[in-house]
Amino acid sequence: MIRCPQCGCENALDRIFCIQCRSLLNIREVNKEAGNNPKSKPGPGRRRVWLLICAGIVVCAALALWPAPLENRKGTEADARQARTKILLLEKGLSPASQVFNEREINAYLVSLLRDVKRPDRPGVWTTVLQAAEAALHPNAIMLSTESVWGPVMAGSLQLGPWRLTSRITVVPERGPDGFQWTIRSGLIGHLPLPGPISAPATAALRPLLGASFRERALLMKVSHLELDEGQVTIAVKNRARAGP
Repeated sequence: MIRCPQCGCENALDRIFCIQCRSLLNIREVNKEAGNNPKSKPGPGRRRVWLLICAGIVVCAALALWPAPLENRKGTEADARQARTKILLLEKGLSPASQVFNEREINAYLVSLLRDVKRPDRPGVWTTVLQAAEAALHPNAIMLSTESVWGPVMAGSLQLGPWRLTSRITVVPERGPDGFQWTIRSGLIGHLPLPGPISAPATAALRPLLGASFRERALLMKVSHLELDEGQVTIAVKNRARAGP
């Protein structure tokens, strides 16, 4: 409301002249009062909420950029050759019908796949380069960990980075009508934990590796039996050559 300076009558905000004495109302006084009104200023509670939000963002960023070390589950070139032989037997449908892969064979094979990953010609602000990937096999779950390098980034003549980034996802195989599906149960970017529904950012580092493994992804689409144990996995695939009429 606007109070008339002559008679003190309360007028609506859209009035120019007082409804009682017809005096000209001064809207500037209303604006000045609103500026001095403590209700129009953010209170300490609202400022505290914003400070907590900003502090949470800083903490999450610090945890995400704090790399977690890989567990160094490596194999040898002989392990990689053994894995390639077993994959070939599965593709050809040769005996035995199922193959058992251990962690060393799988991780050595991942190293060989990384050699085929295309590297960016020039690093940029949004460019990361996958350096290492490893798998840890557990009953009913697989943990996939990656290590990437982000940068360096040039700011004028100043070089920032490179920075080491790590991620980890835990996936669980589930049989569906179209074969086995992989469900992400949890993720980790650096030391920042992510629950299943929001773990998608942790899978971004695996995309270059998936792009270099067309053959392996095609084989996984035909898996008919999959059994996970500590340190090993047993796989059998559908093969048309053995299929009955």
